Amino acid sequence: MKETSLVYIMKDDSCLMLHRIRKEHDVNHGKWIGVGGKFEPGESPEECMRREVREETGLYIDQYRYCGIVTFQSDDDETEYMHLFLAEEFHGKLKSCEEGVLEWLPVSELTKIPHWVGDRIFLSLILYRKFPFFSLKLVYRDGVLLRSVLNEHNCLVTERLILRPWFEEDAAVLYQWASNPKIGLSAGWPPHRSEGDSRDVIREVLSRPECYAIVLRDTSEPVGCAGLTNFRLADENGSLISYFDERKSVHPACCSMPDLPEPEGGKEASAGMQEGAGAVRAMLPDGVTVEAELGYWLAEPFWGQGLASEASAALLAHGFHDLGLKRIWCSYYDGNERSKRTQEKLGFHFHHLTEDEYLPLLNERRTSVCNVMNAADFRKD
Repeated sequence: MKETSLVYIMKDDSCLMLHRIRKEHDVNHGKWIGVGGKFEPGESPEECMRREVREETGLYIDQYRYCGIVTFQSDDDETEYMHLFLAEEFHGKLKSCEEGVLEWLPVSELTKIPHWVGDRIFLSLILYRKFPFFSLKLVYRDGVLLRSVLNEHNCLVTERLILRPWFEEDAAVLYQWASNPKIGLSAGWPPHRSEGDSRDVIREVLSRPECYAIVLRDTSEPVGCAGLTNFRLADENGSLISYFDERKSVHPACCSMPDLPEPEGGKEASAGMQEGAGAVRAMLPDGVTVEAELGYWLAEPFWGQGLASEASAALLAHGFHDLGLKRIWCSYYDGNERSKRTQEKLGFHFHHLTEDEYLPLLNERRTSVCNVMNAADFRKD
């Protein structure tokens, strides 16, 4: 196990970045990262951060914020615990660095230069500057990000997006988008009436496993929501057996089913299976499958850019490959042509209509068009 500190030093709208190109056999060779390095014996995270900045840049940190801890796991190195800092007040004269080239880069460019994919997640949290201390786990194999978990909730990364859990600090931006009647009414819920209303929704509705804020990679602010909900047991034909509440999962980062029979091998075997929700399928009776529903909405200024499809495609892959789902359902209310086109683009197929469906939040009735996708169909795509 090793411990390191990494700091991102800000000046106006730019960030001091190190292009690691001068050391041979550098795991970060060719990539842009912040300034930092390994602890020396007896150092605290803050002492390590200050020393590394002084040695690598010639600068002295005056004020900083301790942002979080990143746990790195990979197949070619020991586990690393990296302590993240953001500094905006400093003094001194910038010098050259033996490990690479130092350069002030616009914040808008940070996710477009060569970097580790997982860096997009913690950079979005640091630069958004609204979050309390966080814990992020990143698992790599052969340099590829396999899994990311933020405060014990899954994160997903796509070409343009980060899908991460909601925080109460997102309430203001959620209210900005969800107060638009065009968003909620088409999805079956009333517009948000205040920032406090949005905060309550984050606490009571959005803070659950497999519910994600859709965040633009280059702005760090949420622009929509997507998630997998209504996890259920069904027979081979898709007929409902029972629902279960993913919030009662033993492991908060996945939707493993509660109250299942203990597997052969006792508690030790059961504990091992909780690492992945897909593994729990081995405990099901023959002919019983796990299914869920896909839901999403996107703020109006971002319609027509394919972002809802991009986020939903990532969730479909996660649901089928990581969670072991056999079917994923997705519905829209009759007349919502935008959602209809999105589901067709994703590859959903019509299954049935639910006429005169009651919407309790709006106290009205509508016709719901229910589509479905099977795991086998997704693999063919």
